[in-house]
Amino acid sequence: MNSIVPITLFILIAIPYSIYIGLIFKYGNKGCPVKKNKNKPKISMIIPTYNEELLIRKKLDNIFKLDYPAELIEVVIIDSSTDRTPEIIKEYQKRYGCIKLISEKRQGLATALNAAYAAAQNEIVIKTDCDSMLEKDVLQKVASDFADPDIGGVTGKQVVINESEVEVGYRSLQSRVQIAESWIDSTIIFHGPLSAFRKKLIKPIDSDSVADDSELAIKVRKQGYRTIIDPEIVFYEASQSAFFKRRMQKDRRGRGLIRLLLRHKDVLFNSKYGNYGKLVFPMNYFMMIFSPYLILLLLSISFYILYQYNLMISASALILLLIFVYLGQANKLYILEPLYSFLDTQISLLAGGLSLVFGKESGGTWEVDQELRGAYLKHD
Repeated sequence: MNSIVPITLFILIAIPYSIYIGLIFKYGNKGCPVKKNKNKPKISMIIPTYNEELLIRKKLDNIFKLDYPAELIEVVIIDSSTDRTPEIIKEYQKRYGCIKLISEKRQGLATALNAAYAAAQNEIVIKTDCDSMLEKDVLQKVASDFADPDIGGVTGKQVVINESEVEVGYRSLQSRVQIAESWIDSTIIFHGPLSAFRKKLIKPIDSDSVADDSELAIKVRKQGYRTIIDPEIVFYEASQSAFFKRRMQKDRRGRGLIRLLLRHKDVLFNSKYGNYGKLVFPMNYFMMIFSPYLILLLLSISFYILYQYNLMISASALILLLIFVYLGQANKLYILEPLYSFLDTQISLLAGGLSLVFGKESGGTWEVDQELRGAYLKHD
């Protein structure tokens, strides 16, 4: 096979990524993309829960230690648990009158969130996962971001609390990409530990959504408001490193993001949405939908060419790739860990895309990762 094919594929892949690398160097370390002003809006905090008896106390203690006037906070918990979670929440309701508990039969996260968003009363609504903890000043920083009338959505930056170097590498790269996107217009991917929106802009989430935060971000941007990451807003989250354990979480997320981009393809190259439509959305579309298959094709062709040239060389290359994957998921690649994180992300997007075609719907539900819950209990 002519070597022109893999070279052409490599160039096709490299050009879009080179554009984003340039944007990262220009904007990736610039910090928050809005001018902050003093602002004290009323805030509703949404917490969806399902069998979180191990963590719910820690989560609520974290919420009520945040540095923000208590009279300006409402906490809406949408719960479908079969364990002691609702009993524990009711104990906290006796101490904190701002807690509103909504109990429902488990029908999926999207259905639960739609009910919780409808019940929220305040100007700014923040959805935060039970299995994540927030830095003490996050509400002040969220409030100051929304002092800018052009801002419709705000998310923050993750700090990994356990020893998942894969996730550290991934989040480090992702946050710099999102900062760059936010400086030139808006970012697409929002994060479950903290996603904040203006209440008036919230639209119902698709019933089969597993990327609800990013879905709302897209719907907010389509209404003419910017959606940004503020890297000064910090939250803490645990993550898996082991290859197959990551697949359960990351592949599901990849599937949800790909489906979301496909459903909102009307944004693609649409100048109505500024740089978001002309650059940010198309680049994410390429990187999430096309890039994984192009990279797989490039690797397949390259191994085939090596096989034609010399069997031992091709076998050695395959073994080196497998060793690279093993060391990466074992957190032993050190400075090369971000490169493995990129490969791991491509695997998730590839698996997510294939599952859209051949997989079964989860109904918007999944099981709680008890192993990760233990990491939160150890973290102060």
